[in-house]
Order: sequence, then structure tokens, then C-alpha cells
Amino acid sequence: MLWALGVIVFMVGATVAFNLAARSPAPASAANGAAAASQGPAVGEPNAADGVSPDPGALPESSTSTGASAASPTKAGKPSAGGPSATATAIDKPRLEVPASPKASVTTLPKSVERAPAISGKGPKEGTAKGKLTPGFPTHALPIPDGAYIVGSSVVTQKRNVQAASNFRTGMSTEKVLAFYESAAAKQGWLATCGTAADGAKNITIGYGKDTVVATVRTAATGATFVAAFGRFVVGK
Repeated sequence: MLWALGVIVFMVGATVAFNLAARSPAPASAANGAAAASQGPAVGEPNAADGVSPDPGALPESSTSTGASAASPTKAGKPSAGGPSATATAIDKPRLEVPASPKASVTTLPKSVERAPAISGKGPKEGTAKGKLTPGFPTHALPIPDGAYIVGSSVVTQKRNVQAASNFRTGMSTEKVLAFYESAAAKQGWLATCGTAADGAKNITIGYGKDTVVATVRTAATGATFVAAFGRFVVGK
């Protein structure tokens, strides 16, 4: 039993001696540590006295590349001269030029003409005539130029509807005949539209509402101007 107890004591002593040897620093390392402690903290390294512990994951300055050093921030929130800009450059938007307000032009509307029915009251009598106008022919509704030679005329009535026609010859030119009917339309506040027929004859349509007059103008080989005028009206009260 004594020899077994001696073996155990020996093994415990060997273990303690081995642990003490492993924990004790090497002479060279202890010397280097003393020298470093006498010189103080290195530039750029945190000081333990300031309460800032060194970052165990930080790499030494010699291990960083040149590009990483250039791009590393020198101040909080501001990149170094060689690094990319932290904020995007503001893009100047085009300035919109607002044109000056144009001055309102003074315009006047043409005087309105009261449009009364071409025929009112009692309508004309029916009839036909050659070489002249029928009695009571409505010339105020279907005008005829002064000095025209009447070839024929007619009037047909049906209740309040009236149809009148006249054929005449005149020494006026085609343009003057058209101008005559345009003037008559303007006096009554009617609308006027000119056109050309398939055979080359000129025509003009004047009227408003239910009153309409159509005049077709042709020039004969002799130079005379023949006009066929036709009107459709509704007798007003």
C-alpha cells in the first residue's frame, strides 16, 4: 500500500510541475513585453489606459492593401480623396421659363341680325306666268336683280309651305350675280355657300332655318347670263 501511495504522490507532483512550466513565459517574450510596455502604445492603437480595448479582429496596418487604405474613411462620415463619394452629386434640373401673359386682344362680334321668316302672314297665290312674274310673287324672299328679263315664274303653295321659281336673263356677269345674292343673304342674316355644278355652272345657296334659296348661273354662247332661281319657304305667323 505504501508503494502505491508513493506512486500517486509522484504523479501528482509531476503534473503540477508540468502545468507551472507551461504557464511561465519565455525569457525573450517577457523581455519584449517589458520593452513594449516602456515605449507606450503604438500609433493608431487604442490605449488601455483610456478605457478602449484593442479590437482582436482588427488587422495590422502592414496587412492592408494600398487600395483599401485609400478608400478607408479619414473622418467620420467623409471618404478620403481617393474613395468614392458618399453622397450623389445633385443634378441641376432645367429651369422652366414661364412666358409672359399675352395681352387679350379686343375683339368685337358682328352685329346680329334678327332672322325673321322670309314669308309671314298670308302666303302668295299660286300661279305661273311667262315673260313676267306671277301676281304677288315673293321677290323679298326670292330676289331678282333690277333690269332682268323674266323668262318665266311660278308659285306653288301647300298649307304653310311655299315653293317659288323664276328664270331670267341679265347682262350682269356671273360674279356680279353671285355677289347680288350674297348681299341679299347678308341683309337678312342668312348664310351663303357657293359651289360649281357638274356642267361647270356656278351656284349659290342662301338661307337660314327652313327658308332656302338656290340660284344657278350659266353663261350662254352669246355672252348673256341665264339664272334659274328656286326657293322653298315656310310661312311664319
